[in-house]
Amino acid sequence: MAKKLTETLVKGLTPPERGERFIYDSDLTGYAVKLFAPTKSNPKGARTFVLIYRRNGSLRRLRIGSWPEWSVTAARAEAKEIRQRVDRGEDPARERRDWYEAPTMLDLVERYKREHLPRKSEQSQHDDGVMLGHILKYIGAERKVVDVHHGDVVALHRGITDSGHPVLANRTVACASRMFSLALLPMAGEDKPWRDQAQGNPCKGVERNPEQARERFLSSAEIAAVVEGLDAYGHTPAADCLRLIMLTGCRPGEAMLATWAQFDTQPGFWIKPSSHTKQRREHRLPLSAPVLQLLADIRECRGEINPNEFVFPGQLPSQPLQQVRRCWDAVCKHAGLTDVRIYDLRHTFAATGASGGLSLLLIGRLLGHTQARTTQRYAHLADDPLREAADKIASAITKAGKGGKVVRLRGGE
Repeated sequence: MAKKLTETLVKGLTPPERGERFIYDSDLTGYAVKLFAPTKSNPKGARTFVLIYRRNGSLRRLRIGSWPEWSVTAARAEAKEIRQRVDRGEDPARERRDWYEAPTMLDLVERYKREHLPRKSEQSQHDDGVMLGHILKYIGAERKVVDVHHGDVVALHRGITDSGHPVLANRTVACASRMFSLALLPMAGEDKPWRDQAQGNPCKGVERNPEQARERFLSSAEIAAVVEGLDAYGHTPAADCLRLIMLTGCRPGEAMLATWAQFDTQPGFWIKPSSHTKQRREHRLPLSAPVLQLLADIRECRGEINPNEFVFPGQLPSQPLQQVRRCWDAVCKHAGLTDVRIYDLRHTFAATGASGGLSLLLIGRLLGHTQARTTQRYAHLADDPLREAADKIASAITKAGKGGKVVRLRGGE
């Protein structure tokens, strides 16, 4: 029998010996208090306010809150609002269930790893792994994808920027944007996207940090100092890895993932598989005499070698070298360098070639560039040999003029 629910009534209700039972309110259809049997933790039995209604022939039961955290008056007001939504044709219980079952940020990260990451190179996969960790840290692994807003992404970008990594902040937002683009599409086997199109991509419009293309090239004296630093460090996998980067201009990730089979398939060449290169294309790089000698020295120290072994093994069995930062920091300290990155060894390789008169086309092929504009940053260095030649010619003409006879060039003569 329905009764008007009051604080006195709810407080004085006798709970069932087993299970649960409902006491319905006489004034609001479907509004009720649910009584639970006594337990050790709650000997008087718990009490919870609910609203019960029907939708499409099915009974729905929506929990409002527990008493006494929720008063009878507050629960009634909430029940009235829910009842109005039901009368408008909505299904609040289904919506709440859908929200609880909705994908989280951790789910989206796992989806990104399955659907997008396999198409990227191994080095890019490693870099994305770092950024995915930052995304989960700042936004939250259990945060619902539908609940993430523009301000959350701004906070993510600001947090990484304030930690001293402005470029990483930009790259992380770009990674997050690709993730949320996936969320706007249904996953295979589903008919609804994880995020409504009306919500859009929360990364859109996030202001990026200014970036300037860094062109730090080592001078001849600095190169010599780095070589001395590497010699002082010894022939460890990390030091030898840096030597290979320095002598070939390869990307650090390509060197750390290199196996002996890549050098033995075609003697005198390094065949980088497409899975290791940024452009996802096989790169066939001819090896210089110093590189061949470096590899020979490593072979001699290593002894018998399996073709599938990594040239620069890590500490764990069958794993590649994971990082060369500690070695590089020691080398830079020995060389007295404070503003040089490992990647600047690649720039130095290219700059040395450009300053030596090599064409940008050749330099691009050595570096594995697929687009000419990527190598264009070294164009001004390629002018150095021309400038030097022009100076020599002009100096010779000037000296000839001082000898008494000046050659005047007119028109095409």
